[in-house]
Amino acid sequence: MFRGERGLFLASWFFGGLLHLFFPRPPKTPRRILLIRLDEIGDMVTTLPVFSRLNSVYPHAEITLWCRPAVAPMMWPSSHIQCIVIDRRELKGRYDVLVDLRGTYESLYYALSHPAYRVDRGSHRFINRLMHREQPHEVHINQVIIAPLLRRAGQSLEPFQAPRLEVMTNNHENATLFLQRHAIERFMVIHTGARWVYRRWAISKWAELAVVMYQRYGCEIVFAGGSDDVADIRKIMRILPFEAYTCAGQASLLDYAALVSKAVCMIGNESGPMHIAAAMDVPVIALFGPGIPSVFAPYGPKSHFIHHKLPCNPCAQKFCVLPDNPCMNRIRVQDVLQLVQTIDGVVNG
Repeated sequence: MFRGERGLFLASWFFGGLLHLFFPRPPKTPRRILLIRLDEIGDMVTTLPVFSRLNSVYPHAEITLWCRPAVAPMMWPSSHIQCIVIDRRELKGRYDVLVDLRGTYESLYYALSHPAYRVDRGSHRFINRLMHREQPHEVHINQVIIAPLLRRAGQSLEPFQAPRLEVMTNNHENATLFLQRHAIERFMVIHTGARWVYRRWAISKWAELAVVMYQRYGCEIVFAGGSDDVADIRKIMRILPFEAYTCAGQASLLDYAALVSKAVCMIGNESGPMHIAAAMDVPVIALFGPGIPSVFAPYGPKSHFIHHKLPCNPCAQKFCVLPDNPCMNRIRVQDVLQLVQTIDGVVNG
């Protein structure tokens, strides 16, 4: 019953309870706080409000983030974090508070070998599953996790603001140079990739959408993504009857963030670039298939998603019980265009 992620949730809940026997209340004025988020790009974006909130509540505390190497470059400009580590061996000294927003058995071992007051995501996920409760949106569960710290500091539990990502001047300069090099003014960003193949919308549909956006709304098309997305993007660009552009595999995460911040909108599959665009306050249309948009949709007033939920949703995403007509194929180009018509700056730009 308790294998994989479920086993980690159970262990996190059990050992968290043991730690609370020795540290029943958080310190009122912690000097050092360790935030743990060993997860992907989009998950980190949904955690951004935690950083800003804790920094405002404990302005004199040293806040350290332990994250994955691929995500760390995106977090360096943060004004709310004093230190970033990508390896447990880089952690030095004693922390007064551990905030485990998404850990592993390694981070759990660290908590047990370096005891302190601890709050964690795994315990909440375990109880929710045990009680058959619906999982809240990632932004909301992050707020629930740090609620004891906020209450201890006498802070109210008003809802988090939408995530906002900080970028540096050189990232905006790189984005501007890209646009100037290609004489691009009004444009939209498309991200065709996703971690799992069943999260990816069909290449033919992306091409059809790009043509309509270019011809009807006068948007230049800029494709974004990583090196794994380059092959699919080239296939799409060969189909298009006009010149399109790509920064896939060329731009850093923060260069992409700066670039997408200048776009009229971003349309993409469920993925990290979708969350980054939302965190740059850009209108986003996210395409969901096997995922759970109520939990993982881009967060903010300008964010939208399309999802044709099937009885098999959610699923493991690595295989499909309906391979001839998977859920992503149920999304029509017309569905996307209907949402596009509601976005200011696209239709009225």
